[in-house]
Amino acid sequence: MRSVPVLLLCLFVTVVSCKRKNAASLELTPADRKLLAKYSSLVGEEVKAEHLPQYRFIDAWWGTPYRMGGSTTSGVDCSGFVHQYFLVFHRKTVARTTTALYQAADKVGINRLEMGDLVFFDLNKSGKVGHVGIYLQNGRFVHASTSKGVRIDYLEDIYYSKQKKYGGRIR
Repeated sequence: MRSVPVLLLCLFVTVVSCKRKNAASLELTPADRKLLAKYSSLVGEEVKAEHLPQYRFIDAWWGTPYRMGGSTTSGVDCSGFVHQYFLVFHRKTVARTTTALYQAADKVGINRLEMGDLVFFDLNKSGKVGHVGIYLQNGRFVHASTSKGVRIDYLEDIYYSKQKKYGGRIR
């Protein structure tokens, strides 16, 4: 009978030590720490080290000016940015227009969004989506803004809180 609790304790210690070892093996450079601090500040909560690749991607595109039909760091539109994100992180080619992305996505409630999900906006209140971004965390999303280029915004900012929003997940 005593062997079961001892066995469970040994299993627990093994799992915890392996978890610590894996976490410790993820050595962050000073540049990584600086990047995590930058984006933690921008999203209003701690950015986990496991999401460093996504934030490096965002950082490489940060401030890229908006250009209709663009898909490079010289100029990009909202669906072009999403297209590039899916190529890099999912090795997947997705639709190249906001409407086609919306049609291809599984619908997800705004309150159920996870990192990498899409946020669609009906900016003209026309009943049609006209803008798309990528959800990050804590109500923040990254997108190619027509006025300020690639940036992070908050779904509850005055401008975006008044817009009709839809969530989507590409599988």
